[in-house]
Amino acid sequence: MTEERKLINTLMYMVYGDALGLANENNVEGANELRSFLYSYNKNIKIRKPIGQYSYITELTLITIKSLRDDAKDFKVTIDYKRLYEELKLWRYYRHGNPENIISKLAATNNYYKSDFYWKDTRGHSISRIIPILLANKNFHSAEVEIYKNVLYLNRHPQVLLTALLLARTVFILLEKGFCEKETLVQELKDYIIGFKWQELDPNNDLSKSYSIQFEKEKVQYIMSLDRILWMSNKGREKWDSQAIYIKALKNFYKLQDELEILEHEDVPREDWKEVLAISYGLWGVNQKEFLQDTNPIKDQEFIHSMGQYLHKLRTYKINRKPYIRPEEHIDIFNLQKDDHVHHPLLSTTKVKERVETSGVIQLFLSTKSGTYTFVKEKPSKS
Repeated sequence: MTEERKLINTLMYMVYGDALGLANENNVEGANELRSFLYSYNKNIKIRKPIGQYSYITELTLITIKSLRDDAKDFKVTIDYKRLYEELKLWRYYRHGNPENIISKLAATNNYYKSDFYWKDTRGHSISRIIPILLANKNFHSAEVEIYKNVLYLNRHPQVLLTALLLARTVFILLEKGFCEKETLVQELKDYIIGFKWQELDPNNDLSKSYSIQFEKEKVQYIMSLDRILWMSNKGREKWDSQAIYIKALKNFYKLQDELEILEHEDVPREDWKEVLAISYGLWGVNQKEFLQDTNPIKDQEFIHSMGQYLHKLRTYKINRKPYIRPEEHIDIFNLQKDDHVHHPLLSTTKVKERVETSGVIQLFLSTKSGTYTFVKEKPSKS
C-alpha cells in the first residue's frame, strides 16, 4: 500500500469514527451506525443533520490541515498560527460541540495563559487534531516539536502533552512498521516515555521545579497505565481525562483489529465517545487497504479524501504554502443574503444557499469548495 493511501485512510477512518460517535451521542437510543439526527445548537435552535455528519473533532482536524505550511528547506511541516487563529474564530459559528479548551481560549485571549484551565485541564478536548501534524511530517522529531507547540497553544498540563505525543508516536509506529502486536506497541511506547525530556522541546521556559516533578509523575502514571493495558478495565472511572481517552482508544483499536464488536459508548461518557472512536478508527485505518464502503457515506467524503491527498503533498513539500496574511477588507458572513456569492479568505468560493433570520438568531446555509456549512449566530439581546 502506498504512503499516500495510508494517509488518506487514516484521515477517512478518523472522520468515520467521529461521525459514528456523534450519531450515538445525539440519538436517544444510541447508535452503532451512521444515522441522521436532530442537533441542538442551543435551547432555541435544533436542526436535522444528515447521515455522516461529523463533530468538532473533524472540524478542528480539518482546520489544522488548512493551517499547515510545508518547509522544504528545513524538511518540516509547521502550523501557521495566524491562519489557525482566524480559522478558529470562524469555526465558532459552525461548530458541532463545545470543546472547553478552545472556547475558553477564544473567549479569554491572552488571559487564558494565566488561567487555571490552561494549567490544570486534563481532558484536552480535540487532542486527535495533532494526527495531521504527524501525518504531514516525514521526520518524527519535526512532528514532535510542532505537536508539543500546538498542545501548548491550548493546554499546559503534562498529561495532555504526553497524551498528544504518545498518540503521535503510535501513529508513527503504525505508519513505519505496519500492524504491531499489543506487547510490541506497548513496549515501544514505554521506551518513548522513559526517554522523553520535555525540557528539550521547551528549553527557554523557566518553569517551577514543581512543574518538572509533576511532569515526571505523569510519566510514571502513563507507564503504569500502559503496563496494565492488557487487562485493566476503565469501568468505574470518575474522570475521563486525556489519558483515559487514549488508553480506551488503544483498546478499541485492537478490538477492531481482532474483529470484535465495540459496544456503543460502553462506560465512556457519551460526549467523549466520539473522540475515542475517532482515534480508534484512525489508528485502525492506517494499515487498511481501502476506506470502508458504507451505504451511508460520511459528510463531505470527497473533500475529506482530497484533504488526505493534500497531506501527502505537504509531506513531500509540493505545496510551498505561503504565510497567511489577513485581508484588509473583512467579510462578515452574517451580512450575506440568499444567493450571494463571495470569495472568502478562509472558505474560498462561497454561496449562500439559504438565510433564516428570527428575532434572536441568524442561520446561514453555505455551499463552499470544502463542503456545506451551517452558520449560527445569536443576535445581541436588546436592553
